[in-house]
Amino acid sequence: METIIIVILIIAFVVSLMAQESKKETRKERYGEAVGRLATSVADSVAGAAFRLTESEDKKRIRLAEDALAYKNGKIYRIRNYERSEQNIQKHLIVDDKFKDQLELLGLTPERWKKFALQLYHMGVIIQESRDSFDYSKKLDKEYRAYTFSLSNKYGHRRRDELKSSLEYFNIPVEEWIEYGETVLDMHNLYDTPDMKKYGYKTAIMPMQNNFHLL
Repeated sequence: METIIIVILIIAFVVSLMAQESKKETRKERYGEAVGRLATSVADSVAGAAFRLTESEDKKRIRLAEDALAYKNGKIYRIRNYERSEQNIQKHLIVDDKFKDQLELLGLTPERWKKFALQLYHMGVIIQESRDSFDYSKKLDKEYRAYTFSLSNKYGHRRRDELKSSLEYFNIPVEEWIEYGETVLDMHNLYDTPDMKKYGYKTAIMPMQNNFHLL
C-alpha cells in the first residue's frame, strides 16, 4: 500500500511540474496538457523498452552511435553566447576512442566530423544572434539586426564579433544577414548539404522558459 501511495505522489509531483511549464491559460488546461504529455512519455518509454528487447546487437550498436552523435552535435550547436571560448569549443570537439569507433560505424572519420561540428557551431551562433535572447521563438527585426553592427551599439561587441566570424565562415556578407536574418542559412543551402541531411540530427532538450529548446 505504501508503495502505491509513493508512486501516486511521484506522478502527482511530475504532473505538477509539467503543468507549471504549460502556456495554457486555465489551470484545467495546464493540468490536462501535463497529463497528456506524461501519458505520451510513458507510452514512448514502454514502446522503446519493447523495441530494445527485440533489436539485434548490430542495430543496437548503430542506435547507440547515432545517440552519441546526436548528443555531441546538440552540445556544440547550442553553445551559449557566454560559453563561446576557444577552449570550450575545442572541449566539445574532443573525440575519444569510443566516440571514434561510433563515428566510423556511421561512416564518419573524426576529422570529417570535427569539420561538420564546426559548421553546426557557426550555424548555432547565427541562429542565436538572430533571435530574442529573452524568447528564442521570436526573430529579431531588421532594425535591431542593423543596430547590432551600427556605431551606436556601445555594448555586445564580443557577440557581434562572434556573429561576424560565423558569417565569414560561410562567406555570408553582414549586409545580407542584416537584410534577411537567419534565413541566410537557407539562402546559402546550408541545410541541404549531404552531411547535414545525413548526420545533422541533434538530441532534443527539455523545454525552457526562454524557448531555447526551439533552436
